[in-house]
Amino acid sequence: MAEEKTPPPEEVKWWIDRGPVKQREKEREKESQIGRGIIERWAYELLKDYRQEQALRNIVDINPRMLKDLSAQPGEWGYISLSVGSYPANGLAKIKNSLPLPSNGRGVIIDAGYSVRVVITGEPIGERLLDINFTEAPSVDYWVGNELVEERLYSSVDDALKKLRGALPGYINPPEPG
Repeated sequence: MAEEKTPPPEEVKWWIDRGPVKQREKEREKESQIGRGIIERWAYELLKDYRQEQALRNIVDINPRMLKDLSAQPGEWGYISLSVGSYPANGLAKIKNSLPLPSNGRGVIIDAGYSVRVVITGEPIGERLLDINFTEAPSVDYWVGNELVEERLYSSVDDALKKLRGALPGYINPPEPG
């Protein structure tokens, strides 16, 4: 039996639609003849040296880096604006009122204007982390010791708030031994 050759990494990266080699060569030739538009050149320059491994590290490292600078005290909320607009004040108040922080919990609201991301942690900071994205289809990621242990989707902001309200202390406080 012949031994199978492992394809180069760029050939197995599923998010890159590369197409057959002959088709790619034709497209390169066509591009060189007609040039690229402004958007195409911008996207090409942005992604030409993209490295999946570094992107993965960046994504996983976002929460610890953000929490390192968290100034909220236990029981308090912090706020970060991404300066792309402001989420409605009544929506922010509803989220904060619907998710009362445990006495050892700290939260930070990251305002992206059209949506809000809420990160809640207990003590020690970052050990247990609830990451909630309030978008049209809210989602929750629950991390323990930098390991993702649960993902959940909700049908609406109200559904997420209703279901998370009572569950919040269980996410933030470690289970009692025994």
